Amino acid sequence: MANLSKTKTLFAFTSPRTIEKIIPEIRILAKNYEGKKWSGNSDLQISFFKDLFYSEFYQGNKMPSNVSLASRDRITRAPKSLGFIDLKPVIRLTDAGKLLLTEKRINETITRQLLKFQLPSPYHPINDKTFFVKPYLELLRLIREVGSLSKSEIALFFLQLTHYKHFSQIVSKIEIFRKNSKSFKGSRKTYVAVCFEKEIQHIYADEIKAKNFKTRESEAISMKKFFATKRSNMIDYADAFIRYLRATLLITFDKRTFHAIISPAKNKDVDFILNNVMRKPKIFNSEDDFKQYLFNPNSVMLLTDDRNHLFKRLNDLKISYYSNATIESLKDLLEDGESQIISSKIEETTVTLKNYKKYNDIVDIFRRISNREVPDPPLYLEWNVWRALVMMNYAKEIKGNFRIDLDGVPLSTAGGNIPDIEVLFNGFKVIVEVTMSSGSKQYEMEGEPVARHFGSIQKLSSKPVYCLFIAPTINENSLAHFFNLNRFYTKAYGGKTKIIPLSIKQFIIFITVAKKKGFNNPNVLKQFFDKIVKENQTIEDEEAWINSINEKIPFWVG
Repeated sequence: MANLSKTKTLFAFTSPRTIEKIIPEIRILAKNYEGKKWSGNSDLQISFFKDLFYSEFYQGNKMPSNVSLASRDRITRAPKSLGFIDLKPVIRLTDAGKLLLTEKRINETITRQLLKFQLPSPYHPINDKTFFVKPYLELLRLIREVGSLSKSEIALFFLQLTHYKHFSQIVSKIEIFRKNSKSFKGSRKTYVAVCFEKEIQHIYADEIKAKNFKTRESEAISMKKFFATKRSNMIDYADAFIRYLRATLLITFDKRTFHAIISPAKNKDVDFILNNVMRKPKIFNSEDDFKQYLFNPNSVMLLTDDRNHLFKRLNDLKISYYSNATIESLKDLLEDGESQIISSKIEETTVTLKNYKKYNDIVDIFRRISNREVPDPPLYLEWNVWRALVMMNYAKEIKGNFRIDLDGVPLSTAGGNIPDIEVLFNGFKVIVEVTMSSGSKQYEMEGEPVARHFGSIQKLSSKPVYCLFIAPTINENSLAHFFNLNRFYTKAYGGKTKIIPLSIKQFIIFITVAKKKGFNNPNVLKQFFDKIVKENQTIEDEEAWINSINEKIPFWVG
C-alpha cells in the first residue's frame, strides 16, 4: 500500500518501462507461488526473482544487490496496482490477470485496467482532497483536447493534474507554454529548461521555502540537485505514462514531431471512452469492494464490446461473419482484418524505402535517436535499422520482429527470446541486435542474450550466420566479450560466434557507403563480414579489432 501524503504530482509505473513485460513475470509468479504468502516473505520474494533472473526473457546478467527489494519492485507496482495479481492474504492470479496471460487482445485488457487506475484508492490512500483523478483517462482526454502532447508537456503540466476539476487549468498552461515558445529568444532546449525551473518552483514552493531539499534519491542539501532530481523524475513519469497508454493502441505518434496523438484508427474508441467512463474516482467501503471492481476484467466497457460496432467495422473491411456469432468470435475476425492492414502498412513502407528515397530521413532519425528526441529510443532504433536494411535492398527477406500499429507507427520492441531483426540473403543469414544501453549496463543486459539469439539461429541453419550488434557506442566490456566469444568454439551456440559490433555512427557510414557506391551484390557484404571475423581470430586485442573494423567500413563496397 502506497501513501501519497508527501506526493505533489501524479506518478506512473516506471518499471517495467514496457507494460507487456509484466506478462511472463506474472506467469512465473502464479505458476510457482500461487497460494503462498507474499507480504513479509523475503525468502519467497528472493526465490521468485531468481526464477525470473534465470528465465529466457530476463534482460541482464547481474543479480541485484537487494534481491527481495528488486522482487517487490517487479510485482507491487504495475502487476498489483493494475489488478492482475492479488497479494493479500496470499498470492492469487485475478480474473483480469488470467485474461492477460492468454495474451489475447492484450491492448483491450490493458485499456480496461488502466482506466480503472485512480488516485486515491485503497491501494493508494490519502487523507486530504488533493488527489481525485483517473490519470490515464485524463491523459487520453488531454491529448484529445489539445491535439497532441510532447513528453515535455506531459512532464511539465499533465503531472500537475491531480484533480480532474483542474483539467481546464492544465489546458490553459499548455496553451500559454506553446504561445510563449514562439516569442522566446533562446533555443527550444533553453526554453523548456526555464519552464521546468518555473513549474518545479511552483509545485514544490513549500519545500523550497523551508530549504527542505532532501529527495528519495539523495540526502544532499543542494537546491541545484533538488531541481535536477525533480526534473529527471518528471521526465521519467511522462515517459512511463506514454509507454503504458501506448500499449492500449488508442494513441500513436505524429510521424514528424513524435508527439503523442489519438490514433486516427481509434478515434471512435476514444470518444466512446471519454463519453462513457466516469471521470470521478469511485469511493469504496472496503479494500475487498475495491478488489472486486479492480479484478473484474469486464467492469469497464469499451466500444469493441458493442455488437453493432463490430458489425460495422467488419462490413467496412469487407469481412464476412455470422450475425449470431459471439462477441469474441467477431473480435477474432476484426483482429485478423486489422493484422492484414498492418501487413499492408509494412509492404507500403518497404516500397517507399527502395532506391534510397528515405536516406536523408533515416539518417535524421538516427540523429534524433542518439539525442533521445524520439518517444521510445530503443524501439525507434530497431525500426530505423530495419528501414536502413530494407533501403539497401538485395536481401531475400528482412524481418523486423518489432510491432507496428494500424497507423504504421512503431509500437513495441521484439520479444526477449528472438533477435530484433532477421535478414535472409542467398547463401547466408544476418541477425541484428540493437540497444540504447551504454557503459557497463550494456554488457550486463546484452552480452548473454545476443550470443544466445545467435546460437539459436546458427544451430538450426545450414548457412553461415552473422550478427550485427548496434548501439550508440560500444562499451569496452561488450567489445571484449564479443571479441573473445568469436574466438572460441562454444557448443551451446553451435560453434564459434560471428558477432560484429558497430556504433550508430559506424552504421550510418556503412549505409552511406552502400548508397554512394551502388551496393548490389550480397556476396560483397558476406566478404566484408568474413574479413572482420577472420581478422578477429588473429589480431592482437579487441581495441585493435574495433579500430580495424572502423578503417574497413568506408571501403566495404569496392
